[in-house]
Amino acid sequence: MLDPDAVKLAKELDGLPLALATAGAYLDQTAISFSDYLHLYKASWAKLLMTSPELNSYEDRMLYSTWQLSFDQVKQRNELSAKLLQLWAYFDNQDLWFELLRHGNSEDPDWIRELTEDELGFNGVVRVLSDHGLVEVDMSSQELIESRGYSIHGCVHSWMVNVLNQEWDSDLARLALKLLDRMSRRSLLSGG
Repeated sequence: MLDPDAVKLAKELDGLPLALATAGAYLDQTAISFSDYLHLYKASWAKLLMTSPELNSYEDRMLYSTWQLSFDQVKQRNELSAKLLQLWAYFDNQDLWFELLRHGNSEDPDWIRELTEDELGFNGVVRVLSDHGLVEVDMSSQELIESRGYSIHGCVHSWMVNVLNQEWDSDLARLALKLLDRMSRRSLLSGG
């Protein structure tokens, strides 16, 4: 027999696959009921209406509320995962990998150095995002020069840029440019 609260949640999310997948990932990672999730979702929706009134589309508000709930849970679970997601808004959504972010000097923020201390730790941080349905392994890489990367659905990336990072963060933008510059220099030096 179907849980009536699960049916209510599916109706509230209008059966949108991306919203359902994110909600399902959240529910899989937390010990809350469908009813509790629906309550949190409605609170997130109300907050989103106040903070982002420019969102015209019902579907956008629905998805953005779902992703905000997942982000809040990620932040509670692993601060590095939350920081990585915020930084990712300043990169393309298609491919982010360990070597791109690996620190090269002591001027980098402590959190990025901790994030890239080793590949196993980095993958654990990304796994938290993956567990919540925000990130997936990028299977498009045919030729692996370095480690396999990760990607984010374009809609999730749009939410990251327009809602999660609503205010421009000069420090994160500068860090992204620095990491890209460092990667391109390594690529030139190695003949790639």
